Amino acid sequence: YFGELTVGRGLPEPIFNPGVVVSQTVSNDSPAFGVLKKGDVILGVNEVSSISSSKRGIWGSQEQISNVISTIRETQNGDIKLTIVHGMDSATDVVSVSPKRNLDGQASIGVMLGPNYVKTEMVRASNVVDAVTKAGSAVYDITSATAGSITKLLVGLLFGKGLPAGASMSGPIGVVKAGADVVSSSDLAAIVAFAASISVNLAVINSLPLPALDGGQLVFVLAEAAAGRKIDQQLQESINAGALTILLFVSIGTAIGDVRSIF
Repeated sequence: YFGELTVGRGLPEPIFNPGVVVSQTVSNDSPAFGVLKKGDVILGVNEVSSISSSKRGIWGSQEQISNVISTIRETQNGDIKLTIVHGMDSATDVVSVSPKRNLDGQASIGVMLGPNYVKTEMVRASNVVDAVTKAGSAVYDITSATAGSITKLLVGLLFGKGLPAGASMSGPIGVVKAGADVVSSSDLAAIVAFAASISVNLAVINSLPLPALDGGQLVFVLAEAAAGRKIDQQLQESINAGALTILLFVSIGTAIGDVRSIF
């Protein structure tokens, strides 16, 4: 990041407008067919006039998508009211969609949502101090967003809620495919950003307090310090072996999901 800010083209900073966009053509069997169309911008759900986010940039846009999906899923009865803007129109409109519901009662309107992207600006540093500040801010943003996403994922899995709204999980195959797509673009800034995000993901995951990871080993060290004696080596190895087995099954499951998404 520091190099891109000082001697490179700069860090890409995508600009987004409020709201989320219907990113794909609405299928005939969708509850929103005839009501929404590709390019419509959803500004509110169920008479909430705006979709707020505490984050900025792409992380804020992803949070808005998650908020919209969560609000739709949690709608208990009746139609879902959407405050939208049709295409390039400036006037807002309120439409109603009769959602489909799954066995758990969660509602769905059957559309793909994306960020309300406007443009990308290249940010450069004016001096070394400015570069350090902006690079540090970029690393903090991606680290906090990664840690928050992983925490929500683990909480959802532990309590049987599944993946968070708008979230997906990829394994090594999905990461390699995403990396290949980035490299094929020949965009150095995008490649640097992708490499940074992979590094941060690995660092955050490795610091989790789970056996077989560095964070888990730290837990063992702290437990030994608190107890004043060493933990039985055989017990520690058994816990690590069990954790590795679980991680192996998770990796296999994500790999199968990646293959299915490709083919």
